[in-house]
Amino acid sequence: MGQLNVFSATGVISVPEAQRPLPVTSGANYFGEWGNVPPDADVQPFSMKNPVREGGDRTNRKHHFVSITYMDGFTDETGRVQVYRSEDPQNPHATQPRATGYQKQYYSQPLPEGGIEHHRFEDLFNTIETVWPETVRALEARRLSQAISFNVQGMQTIMRVRVPAARDRTALMLEAKLRSECKALEEIGALPPEFARYSGQSGTVPIGINPHETLHAMKQQFKEFGDLCFRLGFEVLYNRTGIPFLTSDNPVCIYDPRLSPVDRRPYDYSGEVELLFPVTSRMIVRGSSKRGPANVISRQGDITDRRIVRRMNETIAQFAYRMTIARDRSCDEIIQRHAALVPTIRTEVRQVGKEIQKHVREIFGPRPNLSQYIDTPEKAVRLEEKMAAQAAAGKHEPT
Repeated sequence: MGQLNVFSATGVISVPEAQRPLPVTSGANYFGEWGNVPPDADVQPFSMKNPVREGGDRTNRKHHFVSITYMDGFTDETGRVQVYRSEDPQNPHATQPRATGYQKQYYSQPLPEGGIEHHRFEDLFNTIETVWPETVRALEARRLSQAISFNVQGMQTIMRVRVPAARDRTALMLEAKLRSECKALEEIGALPPEFARYSGQSGTVPIGINPHETLHAMKQQFKEFGDLCFRLGFEVLYNRTGIPFLTSDNPVCIYDPRLSPVDRRPYDYSGEVELLFPVTSRMIVRGSSKRGPANVISRQGDITDRRIVRRMNETIAQFAYRMTIARDRSCDEIIQRHAALVPTIRTEVRQVGKEIQKHVREIFGPRPNLSQYIDTPEKAVRLEEKMAAQAAAGKHEPT
């Protein structure tokens, strides 16, 4: 990761094509000892589901990054949710969960022997999605068990690491890494000849990141989120007000609860930590570094104060990325207030003496506009022509 891949005719910088499809094993040992969770009377732990499926010729390419069965918990009496796009939050549209929260070939990846594989990630996540309805029903009945906690942690995990907010963050990190490498090479006079024309432009030239690299970054993100859960104790809170909980395409909210929404930074793990994860429009999981035991749901409670629900919805809307999802339109103002800013990172490449440093800060800021990944000479030529036209007009391609 981080190696430069260059079309000799153009010199456009890209990350090389990934050739490492998701490794798959079979049988009940797929999840190892971590998945050795006993079932209870009504809920089967997702680790008992086999994620290896036959039928590699399946034709489905519409990959959901927000689970359909998860969104079912936020539907109205007609089976629809209100979807607020971040670029147009004043005009939500009612739609069925199946028709939103997806992207074509979102999990597709190249195979070493050639061709494209479309389903391994989908099948893995499906183990968690399959047991989600029975898990939700058990929570609604105010039941707790090891299997229930395990399944909730599984849904939280995939809704933290597979969403566009997480994958775009990885792409921005890789972009910053490549910029710092190019700047360092330029400083010591070792910039490859094909990059000579970009001398002095390491902060502005478009760098497209191979989307498959962001898929493979999920492995480390799974581990990091799992480590965080072992710092938190969890409780389920039941919404007894008339205001439904919101959710979004980035529903796992992590922050320092001591700070006001204006001052907080997303995913701040450095001190006291609070986590919010809406389960349905009437249930939410809250995790806290001040509560034990860790990594398990051990408490339940009711919320009867509408102000508390609104504060939680403020946080959920603040962490939304491309879209906020609601049962009804009772929180229009909250959603619109937070639509302009999303959880992202600010990267900066600095030269300190002879050292090139990469600085990363978690922020709420404008949603990033990622550069196109260039994977064919034809695309590279078109991009070079566009850059040349913009340079002649005195403009710069956004990065």
